[in-house]
Amino acid sequence: MSSDTTHYVTGTPAPAAGNPTFRSEPRPKLQHRLSADQIRQYHEDGFIVIRGLLDSGEAEFYRAEANVVVEAVRGLSETYRLDPMKNLRFELDTETDRAWKVDPFTDMSAAFGALARDRRICDRLAGLYDGHEPRLFKDKLILKPPHSHGNNLHQDHNWWQGFPESCLTVTIALDRTTRVNGCTRLWTVPDRRFFHEADSLSGQIPESAIADLPVTYLELEPGDAAIFHCLTPHAAEPNNSDHTRCVLFLSYNDSRDGEWRQAHYDHFFWYRTAAMEATRDEYYFL
Repeated sequence: MSSDTTHYVTGTPAPAAGNPTFRSEPRPKLQHRLSADQIRQYHEDGFIVIRGLLDSGEAEFYRAEANVVVEAVRGLSETYRLDPMKNLRFELDTETDRAWKVDPFTDMSAAFGALARDRRICDRLAGLYDGHEPRLFKDKLILKPPHSHGNNLHQDHNWWQGFPESCLTVTIALDRTTRVNGCTRLWTVPDRRFFHEADSLSGQIPESAIADLPVTYLELEPGDAAIFHCLTPHAAEPNNSDHTRCVLFLSYNDSRDGEWRQAHYDHFFWYRTAAMEATRDEYYFL
């Protein structure tokens, strides 16, 4: 093998014959790069917005696929005659009995599994990781049916303590997101502070703690996306509209930090059942 041959995985020159040494910092060829201004904005504000990550036809396809995933999860529970309310993958809105969340969901759909590894996402994240690949850490499908609850102000790292601080989330709108239907709000924190107590499981930050900081409402069209850091405070109001608001949340870490997905979901099962000791055995993950 000649020394000027390009190595397929890393995009760096392959070693000469008999030399096993590879460069320690791979630089893949990125076709869907973030601009220097976008990278700077992400590091300064804790998030960026990307318009038209998916085209309208793709957003419509994945919107339909979301319904397929929900029915598949319901079907598994029915097959095994289990209470879907106790499936930790699945969350129903107690007021409407409609699906509110599936977490995780990419393993339920080949289409979503492929989307999570789409170069339009991974190339942009590699730009934030100094050219290194992202690794899928967590994924949530939030359906948020009409007149269902929102989310209190929090930082994702509260639940991810002990996992890499390189974790970030890509959120992709499959329905239009507005202030009326409870779009995500993101606060700009210049120094990426951690607002929680080290042992906090409540996950909630009082809004008074960040009252003077700039807030951005993620009002997105189907196919638009945003990327935000795990220390970026965020919240969402209830869906006060008559229509479902479907959004994907795909979380990743820098591949230099290793593979953490299974460890996260083991931890996820623990903290979801931490207050259920007497009934923990009634819950399952299917």
